[in-house]
Amino acid sequence: MPNNIADFDWSSPVLGEDDLTLYPADTLDRTKYAKFLHGYLVNNASNGGYVLNLNAKWGAGKTYFINRWINSIKERHPVVYVDAWKQDYSDDPMLTVVSSIIEAFNKQLPEGNQTASNITAQASRFFKAAAPALMKGIVKKATGVNIDAVTEEASEAETTSQASSDFDGSSGAALAKALIQDHNEKLESIKHLRKEIKLLVEAVNAHNPEYNDPAFIFIDELDRCRPSYAVEMLEVIKHFFELDNIIFVIATDTEQLQHAVKAVYGEGFDAQTYLGRFFRRRYSLTELSRYEFIDHVVQNKITLESRWEHHIPRIKTLEGLSNSISIVANHFELSLRDTEQLVDKFVAVLNNTDKTMNPCLLLILFILRDKHNDLYQNWMYTTTKYTSFTGTGNEAKDLSKVFHISNHGIDNAFYLAIEENGGSSISYNLIGILEDMNTYSSEWAYTELHEYKRNLRNISSSSDYDEGNYFEMNYKLKSLALTAKKTDYINWVELSVSFNE
Repeated sequence: MPNNIADFDWSSPVLGEDDLTLYPADTLDRTKYAKFLHGYLVNNASNGGYVLNLNAKWGAGKTYFINRWINSIKERHPVVYVDAWKQDYSDDPMLTVVSSIIEAFNKQLPEGNQTASNITAQASRFFKAAAPALMKGIVKKATGVNIDAVTEEASEAETTSQASSDFDGSSGAALAKALIQDHNEKLESIKHLRKEIKLLVEAVNAHNPEYNDPAFIFIDELDRCRPSYAVEMLEVIKHFFELDNIIFVIATDTEQLQHAVKAVYGEGFDAQTYLGRFFRRRYSLTELSRYEFIDHVVQNKITLESRWEHHIPRIKTLEGLSNSISIVANHFELSLRDTEQLVDKFVAVLNNTDKTMNPCLLLILFILRDKHNDLYQNWMYTTTKYTSFTGTGNEAKDLSKVFHISNHGIDNAFYLAIEENGGSSISYNLIGILEDMNTYSSEWAYTELHEYKRNLRNISSSSDYDEGNYFEMNYKLKSLALTAKKTDYINWVELSVSFNE
C-alpha cells in the first residue's frame, strides 16, 4: 500500500482498553464513502486547503463516520477532532479551534517546542475575552486616559462631566489614529497567525516521519450549537484557517445549520447561499432506511432474551425485533429521532417484565400517546371489554393502514409481517388491533372467559374447514392467554415517558 493511502477496513470493531468496543464494525457499508472522500481531499488540499461540509441528517451516523475515519488515518496524517457542541459554552470559536489544535499537536511534538506557544501569542488578540482589555490599552495609549480610573471617578462624583473633560478634540483624533493603527496591526497579525499554523503543521510532520500532508481538522455537532456560535465558528475557519494542506471536515445536518443562520440574520435570509461561501463542496451521506437505523441500534445495544419468544407476535431474533419495530415506525412515518426514542422505551419495557404481551400493541400505544393522544386516552380509559374506537380526521391516514400477523409453519408461531401471507395470515387495521386487544387484555371472570373461548371455537368449527378461519381463531385464543393486562400496557407507557427528550 503506498505510504499516502490509508487503510480503510471497517469490517471489525475498534477495541479500546480492556477490549471494550470503541466503535462497532461498519454494518452500513460506509467505508467506501470515507475512502473516496479521503482520496479526493488529499488530492485537492494543496491549493488553499479545503473546507468540506459533510452533510447527513440526524441518526445517519455522522459522528461514527468521522471517528472511524480518524481512526483509519491518525497514523498517517496530523488529525484534530473538535466537538463544537461540547465547547460552545466558551462563547469563543477562535479559542475552541486554537486550543484544540494545540492540544492535539502538542502530544506529537517534543516537550518544550515553541511553535504552539507562538500560535497562542498570535491568536490571543482575537480572543473575545481579551478584547475589552485590548481596547482599554488602546485608549490609554492614545489619550493618556485610564478608562477604569475615569469610570470610578465619574461614579464617585455622580457626574460624567469630569470624565468627558478628559477627552478633548486632540484626544479624539489620537484615539481614531490609534484605532486605525490597531486595525492594521490586526491584519498583520492574521498573516503571522496563518504562518504560525503552517509552521506548526510542518513541525508535527517533521517530528513524525510517517505523517504526510495534509492535516485534517474534523468539527462535529456544529448544527447543535447556539446559532451565533455556529456562525462565528464558520467565520473563524474562513478567515484564519483556510491554508494550504489543511483540511476542515465540518459534519452537520446542513438543513438545521441553515436554520441557525436564519436565527442570526432573519428568516428571509438566504442561508444556503451564505453557507456556500464557507464550504468548497458539500458531500451528503445517503440516508438510512428506518429498518437500517433500527437494526443498527438493536444489533449494537440490545441483548436478545429467550423469554421474548413467548410474546404474540413473537420476538425470536434480533432481526425479528428490528423488523417489528420497523413495521410500526414505518406505519406512522416516524422520524429517525422519534424512532430512536421508540426503541429506547420499547426495549426498556421488554427488559423489565416477565409478563407476556402483544409487542405490536405496546409500540402502537407509545406512538398514539404522542401523535394521537385523544385516541390513546379513549383506549386507556375505556372500562368495557367490547368497545368501538374511532379517530378524528387527522388520524385517518394512520388508522387506514394495515398490519399483518403471519404464521410460520415451522414453529406454528405468530409474527408481525411486512405483507400478507395468504391463508396463514390475518390483517388488522389499527382500530382492529385496539378493539381486539382492549377485549383480550381486560380482566375476565373464569366462567366468562371459558364461555368466550368456547364461542370462538364454535365459530371456527361451524363452517367448513378453512385455514384462515382456523388461524384467526388460534391467534385470538393465544392472545387471550397473554399475561399482560390493560393496566400493564398503560403503566408501561406512562412510566416510559421520561425517556422523551
